[in-house]
Amino acid sequence: MSLREKKVIRKKKKFGLVFEFTPVIRDLTPDEETRKKIDGELPRAKGVTPAYLADKFNIRVSVAKKILREAETNNIIKLISKSRRTSVYSAVIDKPTAE
Repeated sequence: MSLREKKVIRKKKKFGLVFEFTPVIRDLTPDEETRKKIDGELPRAKGVTPAYLADKFNIRVSVAKKILREAETNNIIKLISKSRRTSVYSAVIDKPTAE
């Protein structure tokens, strides 16, 4: 993860108090170490959303969506639920075959 200075932005409203906040600047592409951590966590995850990955590993939500779609095509995770705004993935559990 890149080290960036945290800026405090002051937003003055027409009436009332001044609102201060620090914007979250996320990485556009994950580095190799972060990618290995993500790939290690996905097979044992019970429920994963793009927002969860973005918050935990400090990457953008669009990048997290791409990572999850790639993992789904490689049969590492499967789509559990999808709505207009988000999708929930879970790890693929191999069921033992009855012989």
